[in-house]
This record gives sequence, structure tokens and C-alpha cells, in this order.
Amino acid sequence: MRSVQRGWARLPVAVTTATLAVTLLVTGCGSGGGVYPSVPLVPTAGGGTHVWRWTGTCPLGPAGGEGCRAGGPILGFAQLNGNEWNLGGPAKAGSLDMSVEPSGAVTIEGRFERTAPCTDSDCLAPTALTWVRGYPNVLYGIDQCRAGTSPPPSPRLPLPMRLDSIPPHLIGVTAYSTRTSRVTYDVTYDLWLSPTGTRQPCRSQGTLEILVLTDHSSRALLPPGMQVGTADIPFAVGPVAHSGSQAWSIFASNISRDGQTAPWGGTLWFVLGQADVVRDGRVSVDLTAVLAEATRILHDNYGWAELAHDYWLDTASFGVEFGPAGGRPLGSGPSHFSARISAYCLNVRSSVLDASC
Repeated sequence: MRSVQRGWARLPVAVTTATLAVTLLVTGCGSGGGVYPSVPLVPTAGGGTHVWRWTGTCPLGPAGGEGCRAGGPILGFAQLNGNEWNLGGPAKAGSLDMSVEPSGAVTIEGRFERTAPCTDSDCLAPTALTWVRGYPNVLYGIDQCRAGTSPPPSPRLPLPMRLDSIPPHLIGVTAYSTRTSRVTYDVTYDLWLSPTGTRQPCRSQGTLEILVLTDHSSRALLPPGMQVGTADIPFAVGPVAHSGSQAWSIFASNISRDGQTAPWGGTLWFVLGQADVVRDGRVSVDLTAVLAEATRILHDNYGWAELAHDYWLDTASFGVEFGPAGGRPLGSGPSHFSARISAYCLNVRSSVLDASC
């Protein structure tokens, strides 16, 4: 694939911006010493020792009192979002817990003896043919179709933002570790883009979801027939920078020509190759490059116009997708996992080595 220059000014069709038992431990996200503006999301304060629990009967908001809460807790600019969007079965099948340690670490722990898909008519996506049952995450921005329960924006990156208004070199910084047992999983950013600047975005024709996988089990990989290209995405693991040349595979679903998608939107996956996946550690990813490469592949493969003036970034989440160990769309096997992310923040005007939390 041909190389792509980074940045709006030099690339006419480029864009710029930015489960299991999972413990998201994020340490020291801050302002980068005042040199590089940052949106600190984890570590967070205010969690105490409380544990929030999601089940098959409370898949979107945690259980509370006699029913389900409207949404997960808001801690600063972040929200703990269980998001068990495709989890079927009774509450007794298991649960997913999220909590905040005294250090500010966010812990996600999944213990399910059964993880059947949600196929009832009132499910969010009753015909979704995927192994994914949920995506517990730390959410920044506006949750799709759930604007009323979303966290407040940071003045440093007030989403939604039109892509050409986002400062260059948007870098996502995370630090995490995972423990997985009898589960299919991936660790991923989840970016949502809308073709309007609405403050109440909801999945519809033209909506784009972009996932950026930095770790994944073998059964989480997409079929080769869905691959549409490769990408050069700079990233760093600890103090070591990588050019990302041909390191990322791009997959696509529900995307058609000339700006068309399925009625609920389309999806692009950027998947780090097996040789480069990060099981644990500090990882920085150039999200500006991700968005530029997304624009390129949509233009070259599908004839889409430039995204920069016509799309807004609504959401930037980081977490873990999980499902049954067998990785089958209709499987109902167990899922047991945990993970720890020791940093989640968003930096602008930075680089993968200089960005810090």
C-alpha cells in the first residue's frame, strides 16, 4: 500500500484526530508536565471501594436498587461503561464488575459460566453474528444513543469535534495488563464518527466505528475475506518507538461506496499483527494516523469523499471486548478474564514517544 503523509494540510483526503475480568489501572495521567495538553481519564478519583455490576438483565447500566441504573458512574471526564450490548441469558449466568482502586486504577472483572448472545427482539442487535458479548470500557465523549448519561467534555478536546478542528497529532496513551482464562478477547480503542455535529449521536446510515486493537486472542481475529488493506500507524511500547510500517491490517464491514453504510453504520478495524501485540505494558498509538488511514482506505476502496469537513469525532473509548472461549457467534460457553490498564489519556500536539499521562 502506498504511504500516506500525516496531517490535514498535506493530505487532501486525510483526517486527523483521536472483556473477561479486566482491571484498568491507569497511573499518572495528567497534563504531561504542562508541555503537551492532555485529557486525563485514568487514574481517576471518587470511586472509593464501590463495585458496579452489570449482568444479562442489566447490560447497559449497572444494577442498582430494585432495577438497573441509567448508565455507569461518571468520574471526572470519564465514564465506567460496562456495555454488555450482546449478552443474553439470566443474571445468574454471571456478572461483570468495575471498580476503582485507591490509586485510581479501574478494575474490570468478568465471571460468566454462560455467555450466550442476545437474540430477543428487544436486544440492541438481535441478529449480530459476532463472538463479542460486551465491551467494558473507560468512555470519553458521547455514548452512542445515550447522550443523556455521558460524561462532560474536557475543554482540551470537547467532543463532538469536526475532524479538521482537532489539533494535529492526537495520541492515545494507555498502560494495561490482562489475565485471561476461557475467553475470546481483544483490547481496543473504540472511536465513533458521525456525519453531523449533533450532540445526540445514534448509530445510523453514515455512522463510522473505528476499532484499534493493540492485543487480541487468536479466535478474535476477523476472517481474511474481510481484510481491505494494511496501514502504517506509528506506535510506541514503553520507551521504544515503532514506525508501524505494514504492522496493521485493516478490516471492513457494512461499508458501501460513496459514503453509504448499513442503516446502523459501518465498521473499520485496525488490528496490530500477532508479532507486535502488547499483552501488557505502556502503549502509545498515533490516532491521527489511524484516522488518516481510515480516510485513505474509504477513498481508495469505496470512493468516499474527504472526511475532514464532513465528520465529527463523538467518542474515544478504551477497553476490552469479550466473548465465549470458542469464539463462535452463537456460542454460549464461559468467559473468565481480568485486565489492568495503568494509563488512559489523550494527548494532542505530541508524538508517540513524548505523549504522557
